[in-house]
Amino acid sequence: MTISELHYAFKMSMDRIDSNSQTDFNRGEIDYLLNEAQLIFLKTRSSTSNIKQRGFEATQKRTDDLSTLVIKYPEQQPLIPTNNEVDLSLLKYEYYSLIRIYAEVQESDCVKSIPLKFVQHDDLNDVLKDPFNSASQDAIPYNFGKSSASNSTSIYMYPKSGTINKVYIEYLKLPNKVSYGGYAYIDGIIYPPTTLEFPEHTHLEIVDIAANVAALNIENPEYIRLKKEKLFNNE
Repeated sequence: MTISELHYAFKMSMDRIDSNSQTDFNRGEIDYLLNEAQLIFLKTRSSTSNIKQRGFEATQKRTDDLSTLVIKYPEQQPLIPTNNEVDLSLLKYEYYSLIRIYAEVQESDCVKSIPLKFVQHDDLNDVLKDPFNSASQDAIPYNFGKSSASNSTSIYMYPKSGTINKVYIEYLKLPNKVSYGGYAYIDGIIYPPTTLEFPEHTHLEIVDIAANVAALNIENPEYIRLKKEKLFNNE
């Protein structure tokens, strides 16, 4: 759907077409609601915090819903670590959630592709001393922390030997801001006309979420009840 179609669908969903009974939502407000709705949609589809408690790739629909936000090689080129640290602000797109990560490791003249395994900070000391769980040809431990070079998040890796030359990261990106265009958004930036990045089949679901958020703001209980039923069916 185009951005104009999204705005029209929102107004139809809120029963605000050519209605003078209440003040209409302006373009900036509708854009804000759509942007909030797409983040809610992303959160509920990528985790189990939803009605049916099914996470990302748990069903084919879940996989399809977020397919256009999945970034992987060669769209995302490998990052070069510094002291076994990879700054996620260097990714091509704004990072939301990690899907898969592996590294190119060089030992002498041999180069191998080795997956990384997540280790909690409170387990790290034990893992690094454990010959069965520390870094090996099968996996290298890693965790997350604040970047040493930017106000961002980094991935810290703990190889036992060899040099990590490149890190391949597959992740969910944050969606671009939706904008009708032609005005300064609340952040002061004038965005070009921009529609949803999600697959077409999700657009009306996101509009419904935006309308539900709007209904909460205007305290319309009957509308909220009907929308919750529709959102459950869409799940």
